[in-house]
Amino acid sequence: MAKKLRMSFVNSTDGKRKTIYLNDPKADLTDTEVQNAMDSFVGVFIPSGYEKDSATIVDTTTNELFDLIQ
Repeated sequence: MAKKLRMSFVNSTDGKRKTIYLNDPKADLTDTEVQNAMDSFVGVFIPSGYEKDSATIVDTTTNELFDLIQ
């Protein structure tokens, strides 16, 4: 099982959303660290005009159905 940090941003003018996923977040990640990172993403990875909305850690399970080319 893998973990991902999902950070969501919203444009308050038109309601559009953007999401960034980061793989394997550290176990002791704090709310403040995530908010500071999200603030620094706006205008760089996320267009200006977006605001941080939410952040969650998501547990994912991948079930590979097939892999034809290895």
